[in-house]
Amino acid sequence: MWYNPSVMTTDRLDNNIIKGILFALFFIIILTVSSILVKPEYGEVYNIVQVNQKMDSFKNEIPNTIDVIFAGNSEVYRTFSPLQMFYDKGYTSYCMSESALRLCDALELTRASFETQSPKIVILEADAIFSDVDPHKDNYALPTNLIEDIFPIFHYHIFYKAFVPKFIYEDSVPMRTEHALRGFVQTDEAVPYTGPADYMSQGEQVRINQYSMKYLNMFRDFCREKNVALVLTAAPNAKNWTYSKHDSLQEYADENGLDFIDLNYHLEDMGIDWSTDTMDGGNHVSFEGSKKTTKFIEDYLEENYDLADHRGDPVYDGWVKDNEEYELYP
Repeated sequence: MWYNPSVMTTDRLDNNIIKGILFALFFIIILTVSSILVKPEYGEVYNIVQVNQKMDSFKNEIPNTIDVIFAGNSEVYRTFSPLQMFYDKGYTSYCMSESALRLCDALELTRASFETQSPKIVILEADAIFSDVDPHKDNYALPTNLIEDIFPIFHYHIFYKAFVPKFIYEDSVPMRTEHALRGFVQTDEAVPYTGPADYMSQGEQVRINQYSMKYLNMFRDFCREKNVALVLTAAPNAKNWTYSKHDSLQEYADENGLDFIDLNYHLEDMGIDWSTDTMDGGNHVSFEGSKKTTKFIEDYLEENYDLADHRGDPVYDGWVKDNEEYELYP
C-alpha cells in the first residue's frame, strides 16, 4: 500500500489543532467555573479576606440594632469609638473599616451592613476617597484589569484565605476585640506631631479623580436608595490632609446636598493637642485623641439628627457589659 507522507503530516497537524482547541476550551471552562465560585455575591472588592472577616464580626450584632455606620480605612477605626458613643449618648454604631481599605471595599461593606441592620446614617471618612479606590491593583493596568474582570479567579487568587477557620484568626488580639469594640482599635501608643501648625497648606493641588468619583457617587446613590443620610467627614490628619482636599470634597458635598464635617477645622473646639493626641506623628489620632473626636461627632449627631438613646434598654445590655469588661470609659 502506498502512503502519502504529506497526507499523514496534514492529519497529524489537524489532530494537534483539534487537541489544542479542546484543551483551550477546557481551560476556559475551568477558569469560568472557578471564577464564579470565588467571586463575592455582593459585588467587587479588592481585599476579599479583610471584607469577609469584617462581615463575620459584624454579623454578631443583634439585627436592627446599629444606627450609624462609619465607613473608610484606618482613619475610621482610630478616630471614632462606638462604645464611647453608646456610653455618652446611647447611640449605636459600628466601624466598618480596615487598614488601607479601598473605597470599593468600604462600599460593599456598607451595602452588606444593610442585610442585617437598618442604619439611619452612613458616615464616610475622606482618606479612603483620596487613596486607591477600585478593585484593581493598578487603575491604569488595562490589560491585566480586563483579564481579572473576565476571569475573577486571577483577581481573587488568595480567596482560600477567606475560608481559614475562624478560631485561627480570631485568636489575634484585634479580632478578639473586634466585636466588643464594634470595629474600633484602641492603642496606648502616642508619638507627637512636630511639623508646621498650618499643615493643611502643604501638598499639591488635588481633585477627586474619576475612580473616586465613581464610587463616591455609588455611595451617594445607595444611601438615597435606602433613604439614609450620607455624611462626609475628614479625621484630623496632619500628615495627609490639605486645604485642596477639603475644598474638593466640600464642593462635592455642596453639589449633592450632603453634610461635610472636616474635623481639621475644629481642632481648637475639640482641644486636640498634637503632642499627645496622635499615635504616629500626625497621621492618626491616639486613644486620647479619639475621645475628643468621638465627643465632637456624637455632639454633632445629637444636634443635627434624631437618633435614639438606647441606654437602659435590655436589648443593648451587651454594650454595657463590653464597656465594663474593657474599662475604656468611666
